[in-house]
Amino acid sequence: MINLQAKIKRDIDSHALMSCTELENQLASIDFKALSRYGDDDVNEPAYTVENGVATIDVRGLLVPETSSDYRSWGVTGYANLADYIQQANDDYAVTSIVLDIDSGGGYVAGLDGITETIYQSAKPIETFVSGDAYSAAYWLAASTSKITASKKSGIGSIGVYGDHAEKSKALEDAGIKIKRFRSGRWKGAFNWFTPLSAEEETRLQDGINESASIFFNYVAAQRNIDVKTIQGWEGDDFSAAKAKELGLIDAIADSVAVSSSTKQSNNNPEEYDLNELEKAQAEIAALKADKVKDEQAIADAKAAALVAQNALAASQSATRQADIDKLATDTGRTFTDEQVTAFKAMDEAQFATSVVLATPVAPKAPELPDGLDKAQATNGREGGESKIMAAVAAAKAQGAK
Repeated sequence: MINLQAKIKRDIDSHALMSCTELENQLASIDFKALSRYGDDDVNEPAYTVENGVATIDVRGLLVPETSSDYRSWGVTGYANLADYIQQANDDYAVTSIVLDIDSGGGYVAGLDGITETIYQSAKPIETFVSGDAYSAAYWLAASTSKITASKKSGIGSIGVYGDHAEKSKALEDAGIKIKRFRSGRWKGAFNWFTPLSAEEETRLQDGINESASIFFNYVAAQRNIDVKTIQGWEGDDFSAAKAKELGLIDAIADSVAVSSSTKQSNNNPEEYDLNELEKAQAEIAALKADKVKDEQAIADAKAAALVAQNALAASQSATRQADIDKLATDTGRTFTDEQVTAFKAMDEAQFATSVVLATPVAPKAPELPDGLDKAQATNGREGGESKIMAAVAAAKAQGAK
């Protein structure tokens, strides 16, 4: 089994980006010694519970990319494990919708893109009920769902990212130890723990934090329809459930995740929640997704029909061109090679018409006779026209002699 505690420590020392509040307290609350004795065979907890068609998936404690077993009861939830539970609920015929029951201070940034994509791709609607807190990465998860309801004692927010760097040069100095690192470039072996960070190293770490935080801010802004500058202006602050509702971070406040058609809500009372509205919203989401599937199928059918028509037209044009090529071969008495036939078929109508003219031999034609010159004159001057001309010449001479 992976030593989870050692892995988390290694990641923190390697400047893993965290979207988390009170990380030290979360780590202190996890009994890692007990987890080290906790094997896969000890996992008996279901991925979720189902009531009235609603699958409730618990999200508890520190959020990490994945765990080798289900450690949620121990205060650790893996993103990859959570994605598996959502997929199981999607495959469960008894489940019509899914609720993430969140009580977490957040955790790793790494792995969030995968679980948020799973939530987005879910065929069954997913919403969030915050039974405890939803801070940082935990709120990132909540914001990915269609609706967020929180208990009135919940804490919400802490939207931001950080990374830690442990520098122990002073402790080494006090112990009489001095480490000198030789490296091939300024980024080789950078960010080490035994020398103070350079200005460039600090800038690079901060740039990474700012980039990840900007993604978080813009994501929440898009999901919750809040101005991104407003979110950035909160500077990672957290809020009570009532304040979070006022700010638009959650949709409603309730005391329970249970879905019941008999539960009523007054929109003016933040301590009550109309779960009928949840059912309506879930039905609307399901209908929209069904319409999307129908539209996508209609588009696919239209594209398929267009392709069939296109192929039929191409086949018809090919057959017509082949007939024209065969006629040209007959008319000219020529035999065309495969390359010539291929070239003919690739031509448009105008190009092929020109090729037909060039390939067809021209029959010889006698020149037309000038005006006043009859056929006998042109073909046999001595027998016809020439004798008359000579006689005329002779008469002219005789007349001149007189």
